Amino acid sequence: MHCNLVKLPAELLLAIVQKLRQDEDLRARASEEAEFGKDKDERIRIYHDLVNWSSTCSYFRNLLAPDIFKSVKLVNDEKSGSSLNTVVTSQHNAHVKELHFIGSALGEIHVDKAAYSDTKGIFPRGVEELVRELRRFPSLERLSLKYEYKFENPRVWMWSMDIFAVETSEQILEAEASVAWRALTARTYSALARNRPPHFKSLEIKHHVWSDVSTFSDAAFHSFLGQIEQFTLSSQGKYNFKGWRPSTPRQYPVVLRKINEYFLNHLANVTTLKIKDVEFYPFGLDGRIHTPLPLRADQMPLLTSLHLDYTCASRELVNFLISHKDTMEQLTLCDCYALIGAGGNGIYWSQFFTSLFFACPAQLRRFDLVGDEMSLVRKQLEKEGDQEVSSRLREEPTRLCFLYADVEDRIILFYDWHRCSTAYKNGEDQSSWDRLMGLVEGNAKRAGKDENKGVDQSWIEQVTVEKGG
Repeated sequence: MHCNLVKLPAELLLAIVQKLRQDEDLRARASEEAEFGKDKDERIRIYHDLVNWSSTCSYFRNLLAPDIFKSVKLVNDEKSGSSLNTVVTSQHNAHVKELHFIGSALGEIHVDKAAYSDTKGIFPRGVEELVRELRRFPSLERLSLKYEYKFENPRVWMWSMDIFAVETSEQILEAEASVAWRALTARTYSALARNRPPHFKSLEIKHHVWSDVSTFSDAAFHSFLGQIEQFTLSSQGKYNFKGWRPSTPRQYPVVLRKINEYFLNHLANVTTLKIKDVEFYPFGLDGRIHTPLPLRADQMPLLTSLHLDYTCASRELVNFLISHKDTMEQLTLCDCYALIGAGGNGIYWSQFFTSLFFACPAQLRRFDLVGDEMSLVRKQLEKEGDQEVSSRLREEPTRLCFLYADVEDRIILFYDWHRCSTAYKNGEDQSSWDRLMGLVEGNAKRAGKDENKGVDQSWIEQVTVEKGG
């Protein structure tokens, strides 16, 4: 017996669509996990089964168009620009909610090739016009920019004498006029800044290359950032505490310290901020191998959600969180660590949690400590820690193993297994974490019961009494 799919109820067809999407998501995740070194969130989903199904007839093409055209990709070549322009001029442009721009260019290891200095062809006019006129996608909600540049061997530049070199404004413009990847970066952001005010509210910059960009100092770009509500920034180049792996230009440590000037100072309307993959010169401490925490009390007054990777527990971070306690609802710290002594301003995790607890953050409803490195340290201690720690880790699967780091020869950051083990045994970090989480979970329960009843102040009074106030 044959079944005419066209005659099936719309609800059943949509259920089939959902099932096909789930199956392809599972296959894609399995493929990504099988490829060593691939970031799981980098790929753009292409639902091949849905695309094939949509080509059978006009009925299914129209039915599946919202799923197929929800997320589209644009790269810096003429063919891609022409293909996406076809979507723009069709009825399907209203379905586009996510646009992923991927810019690629030759890095310094290809300096002898003509394409390295091809600043004219690196950003075709058709592509530039699409980036400059994003209102042609009337339903666009999210834009992501990703850069794929390959630089010289990091071991070469890492030890160079000019690693802290500062480019003048003239040198920046000269580089953008003569080096393709520098030109592409500058022209992409310049075109993006023409979208004022942007009708989309979410911006993600992936694999950002920490070099100076002339556009970052323009008032037009700052005005554009001022309208963004969700902002994510991740770096190109990683350092995983096992060896040097940065693939970034020499100006990295200098330009990283300009993140306020270039980005954070201008995010007046942002509610969600994510800073990811800054593993080389991580935020939070003073000193040669760190970058001072860029978060300040006068920034981002509407911030409700913060995600930080590889950031050190410090008084500065505590102060920022306390300054935003009236708005902050969610906090995620991924593979963040405490470093005592070497940086001068690091604090123990117990001090970090206790300071937050006594600040009474009434809006904080979720606090997550997560990360692959946390899991790695826990497994290492289970395997090689002393007998007491190993047995307790196995018996207490829900208890956290808080990360501590140290510095060797003033420049190499590594995990301090002994301090991690000692902290686990004495339990101060865990008890202060449990107390803070009790407060956070109480906030979540109150918020879930009835948003209109207001916040019960009695718990704040109890904390005040405990403080001795």
